[in-house]
Amino acid sequence: MRDTENSELRAAWAQVPDVAKTEERYAAIVELKRAFKRSADPERARREVIDEAISSFRESGEWPADLGKRAAKAYLEALEGESEYRALSQAEERLRYEKEDVRDTCADDALAYLGGRLSDVLSEAKTAGAALDGVRNADEAIQAGGDALDAWRTLTGLVTALENIRGAQWDILRAVADEDTRAKLRLWKSQGHGEVMGFRPDDVPPFALEAMRTQRYTVAYLVFLANIGTGYVPGSLVEFEADVMAANEPLAYDDNGPVWHLPVIEVPIPDAPEAKTYVHSRPAHLDYSAPAPKPG
Repeated sequence: MRDTENSELRAAWAQVPDVAKTEERYAAIVELKRAFKRSADPERARREVIDEAISSFRESGEWPADLGKRAAKAYLEALEGESEYRALSQAEERLRYEKEDVRDTCADDALAYLGGRLSDVLSEAKTAGAALDGVRNADEAIQAGGDALDAWRTLTGLVTALENIRGAQWDILRAVADEDTRAKLRLWKSQGHGEVMGFRPDDVPPFALEAMRTQRYTVAYLVFLANIGTGYVPGSLVEFEADVMAANEPLAYDDNGPVWHLPVIEVPIPDAPEAKTYVHSRPAHLDYSAPAPKPG
């Protein structure tokens, strides 16, 4: 099951110091704003002092000598708090934009880190998959025991790592995409793109295609991905879009236009016919030491 906080995503962004710094600063300003106790509106604070003085005058007939000072003080104190709150709000907005800009600039580095992590996971999965020795599920692994059981446990942990890597991959791609491109990403993800290079649905077994489209990964899919050798993390949003466009290109063209799928045509080879023998046929004369027959 994928981590709630996704350790792979945190690790990917942590590889980019500028991102880690802006994330830290943004989180800090959000917390400061949340904890700040916002004061009353300055005009309202002054009006409350004045209203209180008027009510008191109606009862006592005495006008407070320091009313102006107290009203101004209430206004200034409220203005000070309001000014700080506005400053915190502006800082939060600016740091949010800065965080997004830095992510846009450094996303490729984070994706490159995930690509390296995927290579490590698939390499380990390929080794563990070879040790399964025909085991197909947890029950069979328990019955087999030994190396097969150890391999199954390893692969189960690697499935979780794969889920986190893919989750981080899509989070980063979405973070640098605009609204229109995010809609495309959702479509491409549901179609199974972003798992292997040169992806074409017809080239993938049904069980693997289901995992690619739903991101519900299994040990069987992980071993499949480890062995085909084309699993990857896109290096950038631009690279990913180019990969998808290339995968949607026709394989060839004929007189009728683009050919999306090249059919496999089997042409049977007929049996060779028996040699024909004619009455006038005779074997070739190969013995040159004997007299040759006269031409007939």
